[in-house]
Amino acid sequence: MPVAIARPGPWTHRDLTAGGTRFHAALAGPEDSASLILLLHPFPECWWAWRHVLPRLAEAGHRAAALDLRGFGGSDRPPSGHDLHTLAEDAVRVVAALGYERCAVVGAGLGGQVAWVMAGMRPDLVAGIVPVAAPHPVAVRSLRGRAFFSGTAVQQLTLRIPALPERALTSHQGMERLLRSWVGRGRAERVLEASDYYADLLARPGAVRGPIETVKRSRLRRAEMSALAAPIAVPVLSIQGENDPVQPAQAHARDSHHVSGFMRKTVLHGVGHYPAEEAPDELIEVVLPFLAEVAPAA
Repeated sequence: MPVAIARPGPWTHRDLTAGGTRFHAALAGPEDSASLILLLHPFPECWWAWRHVLPRLAEAGHRAAALDLRGFGGSDRPPSGHDLHTLAEDAVRVVAALGYERCAVVGAGLGGQVAWVMAGMRPDLVAGIVPVAAPHPVAVRSLRGRAFFSGTAVQQLTLRIPALPERALTSHQGMERLLRSWVGRGRAERVLEASDYYADLLARPGAVRGPIETVKRSRLRRAEMSALAAPIAVPVLSIQGENDPVQPAQAHARDSHHVSGFMRKTVLHGVGHYPAEEAPDELIEVVLPFLAEVAPAA
């Protein structure tokens, strides 16, 4: 039975064409809001990762768009373009397709890395970023050599072994095992309620290739390095899960080296790699005041 992308809820679903590629997004909040909040999901998930956050942003008066990155969820699956720079270009085009000239970006994991690149590429478009469980891409890669035996490195290497990622991501058991290993202790229930859905999406013919390509890229390309060369000037709220086994605390500590403007750091205690699902109330409590400053709804 085909898996449904457009799950019902207090949101609407739209397909947007940007740069010749079709993207799926779930939208909530007043259409005439002055503030667009672009939500970018973590690996290996999709727009559904924001199911607890979308309604709360809408209640605060924001127009919120939870985007499926290329290769994920209901978006097109081109054979190339799975690097951070292309994903950031996609997101910029989606903002324009939604009719906005400015937005704030909340990105988790992979989506947070994309948010950093967007801020470097288009500070005129990005009012502020909230990278969640996503240190600055240069900071992450500067630690890879010395943290070779960390949980991060081992997991990244596992996902590069031929055939293993497909089995891990496309079976219910494999997806549950992966997600469980990345959440904080005692926080798994809310994440695992969606694990079968994520696995079913990736089990569709050809669907797992793009997501795997995104995690295979350990080196930044020239275009990404160019976008990240100068310190980020837009406001940044960096959110770290205290028990995140994927992104080391040392990388988060280096974020400030790559930011020239306002920056605030917050640690969510007892939380792992998926705060939007593990602790959505705690996440929203931290995010809303920041958004009120950088992207007021009225």
